[in-house]
Amino acid sequence: MNLLNQKKVDDALAKIEGAIKETQREAIKRSRDCTVTIPKGVDQTLTGNCLVTGNRTIGDVTIYYNHSTPHNISFDFKGLYTPPGTTLWVSIPNSAVKPKCLAISTGIGLMRTGNYDLGAGECIRP
Repeated sequence: MNLLNQKKVDDALAKIEGAIKETQREAIKRSRDCTVTIPKGVDQTLTGNCLVTGNRTIGDVTIYYNHSTPHNISFDFKGLYTPPGTTLWVSIPNSAVKPKCLAISTGIGLMRTGNYDLGAGECIRP
């Protein structure tokens, strides 16, 4: 069961990362600001004004971050991410599954994924 749950967490993080990267690419391609909205909680749908492949439904996992709900991630026409850096993480509560995280840096919007350390509150490379 833990392997199945870990796969769900990994797949959810990949969907979130894909939506964010698509938003950044489209902002550059269209020469305009693009935003993806990531709601907090379980069984959420990611929406955006530049998601050409459509909205993403993230099921069976919980999305967390330390921002107001819902969290908007925006890129300008150059693909730059201007708010302070963001870290979000996904997990299945009350399970032995390790939470996975995605960190986005301010500026060019570099993204990295890793394991989320609940105690330290940070994204750590595996």
